[in-house]
Amino acid sequence: MSRLPARTGWHWVKQATQLFRKQPGALMALFFCCMFLSLFSLVVPFLGSVAPTLLAPMFTIALLQACADVDHDKRALPNLVFSGFRKPVRKPLLGLGVLYLLVMLLALAVLSWLDDGVLIKMATRQIPMDKDLLENSRGALFVSSGIYMLGWMLSSLAAPLIYWQKMTLAKALFFSVVTVCREFKAFLMAAVVLFLMFQVGAAVPVLLLDSAQLQVMVIFTIFLMMVVLMHCTLYACYRQVFGMPAASAPPAPPPAA
Repeated sequence: MSRLPARTGWHWVKQATQLFRKQPGALMALFFCCMFLSLFSLVVPFLGSVAPTLLAPMFTIALLQACADVDHDKRALPNLVFSGFRKPVRKPLLGLGVLYLLVMLLALAVLSWLDDGVLIKMATRQIPMDKDLLENSRGALFVSSGIYMLGWMLSSLAAPLIYWQKMTLAKALFFSVVTVCREFKAFLMAAVVLFLMFQVGAAVPVLLLDSAQLQVMVIFTIFLMMVVLMHCTLYACYRQVFGMPAASAPPAPPPAA
């Protein structure tokens, strides 16, 4: 199979937008269900602070399965939020969540090493906010963010491979890394297009609205929509590389009286 050209990334985003436009309300409602469960997981003893990261692959599966259902002209239902919590995929998805956590800790360690822990100390209010210190830490933040985004991109296809192809965690990671490296130009193009879409979308309320509170509210709404669109783009990528996945199984009928 020949490598995909860079413009394929643009086509993934275009297909993702078309998919999102079919059922925007249902996809956003499911995303809010994922957000609620993520916030609720914060109260779990001992694991609360890291639980959202550990559960991130499960929520990715919920959104990707919703994309598959929309692609099959089925309604994306809120109960899809539990798709990744079922056996046998629950354990490898949790393992992938541990990997996400390790990548995040690595990125934070690099950030702390490059700026002597200034940003982390300001975030935890150990030292007061300082504009000059923030400016000096911009390069460190860029590098650490790049490390995290690269780690996420390389493993982005692991969750759907575990769920739809029933691969082990190691095998899914291998095929994810190989696929992303092989089609890196297409992935990079998709990431750039999504980034530019957010920048343009975020600039509109700043130009049109006078209220700072309204600007923040609209920009945050656009950000949430872009997160869902990013998952739709990941689905479009998976569909082209590995084939269209099946729709979710219909709910079991109630037992006969």
